[in-house]
Amino acid sequence: MKTIFNKITNSVIALSVLAILFAVVLIVYPGFSLLALGCVVAVYLIAHGITLIYIGYKARKLYIPYDGAMQGVLYVLLGILLAANPESLAIYIGISVGLWIIVSSINNIKIDVSLKGTGAPWVLMTVLNIIDIIIGVAVLLTPVLSSVSLTVALGCVIIVHSVIHIINMISVKRNVKNLEKAIMEKIR
Repeated sequence: MKTIFNKITNSVIALSVLAILFAVVLIVYPGFSLLALGCVVAVYLIAHGITLIYIGYKARKLYIPYDGAMQGVLYVLLGILLAANPESLAIYIGISVGLWIIVSSINNIKIDVSLKGTGAPWVLMTVLNIIDIIIGVAVLLTPVLSSVSLTVALGCVIIVHSVIHIINMISVKRNVKNLEKAIMEKIR
């Protein structure tokens, strides 16, 4: 079992190092990275949009206050725009992210209001979603700057995440005997 843990931890460490290298590219070359990120976002938006349209349709049949279809159509359209105009990806990514934040926050406000009288902190949730709408508007007003910032921030997040993974795997490697013992006790 020790060799299995070694293979797993070595694989995760190797993947984490690759992720750090990828993140450095995002930070050092945000313009180039935006092109690749834009393609990924386009595919994601289209897939997510189709899913939301389906969920919205099902929710409507069950009288659930969720308007996923509106978000879904917007996401599909934005995904198509991103895929069709790769030279304008930085602007579209900024606009897409801004609209995504605004539309999802409006939808969340609908859900928040429906929680009125249930004991849920719906007022706090509504206020937070209004703040989120303001953030979405700020992103819409500065789409290219927001896109470059998003790319650099993503790179920083990936580095932190990968370093945490490496530390976790080193800890697992150092404690493999205790981990193996705990697993064997659960199996018995």
